[in-house]
Amino acid sequence: PFDQINCLKLKMYIQASRLTSRYGRLKTTKGIGFVRSLSTTTQSPNGLVETKIEDGKNVATLILNRPPVNSLSLEMCSDISSAIKQIEANKKVQAVVLTSSNPAILSAGLDLTELYNPDKERLPKFWESFQQLFLDLYGSRLAVIGAIEGHAPAAGCMLAMACDYRIMASSDGDGGGDKNKRGTIGLNEAQFGIAAPPWLGQLMIRTIGFRKGEEALTLGTLFSPEDALSIGLVDKLVEGDAVVDASYEVARTFTKIPPQARFASKMLARKEFLDDLVENRDTDTAHFCNFILNDTVQLGLGAYLEKLKRK
Repeated sequence: PFDQINCLKLKMYIQASRLTSRYGRLKTTKGIGFVRSLSTTTQSPNGLVETKIEDGKNVATLILNRPPVNSLSLEMCSDISSAIKQIEANKKVQAVVLTSSNPAILSAGLDLTELYNPDKERLPKFWESFQQLFLDLYGSRLAVIGAIEGHAPAAGCMLAMACDYRIMASSDGDGGGDKNKRGTIGLNEAQFGIAAPPWLGQLMIRTIGFRKGEEALTLGTLFSPEDALSIGLVDKLVEGDAVVDASYEVARTFTKIPPQARFASKMLARKEFLDDLVENRDTDTAHFCNFILNDTVQLGLGAYLEKLKRK
């Protein structure tokens, strides 16, 4: 029989399951349900990221929560890095599911207001926070599973590619044949007048192959879920409402591998590229800032932002 505390928790769960939660995600499923009501929840320093660690479990959840589209500002990058470090500090946790409070989009990418007419003192700090986010995510001891229920363009694609495994919602389901409702993924920076940094462009090339990567970077291609699967940009497609549950299942598979062996194997593939960015961070930052402050690039960014306003 339940004691009074457990009865109260059960009543709270039943009430909550009848409502739309803050994240619209509280469901009676394996991945999201009563076990999460018994989890430890932590907000990031700026309140832009939430982490959940279920009692007695070794899989955590990292939820991006910067409405409306989780764009990556300096504060957002810093909060995600802090959340990763906080989860890593719990030695029981061996995997994390990266997801979004908005199922329509993982992240829209860099916050373009950081780039257009930028504060020249803030700009290098912003870029350093983005570099650090990549280093923390790509080099994490955790098995990171990307749960992509919607779009993941530009730096949102970076978040996905930095994961150990990526699951995306298929085009079937709510979106049906409507291309506007399908999720897309890719580095589309060229479309708004900038180029992906070398370390990110090379990650795309390593992920999908040289020729296809070169073409995708040049054209700023956004891939449908099915195309992304066919080129290896994502690892698995499921129906939209099954993405998070499927991500937990994969995360549990990763946790069955001895952690030292799993992380050492991961670093065999990634350490060279992590070390290269660490060694060249200052040069990369200087190049980025000079590029962004170029008058032609600023004009292109301004035109793209105006186009977005008219949509």
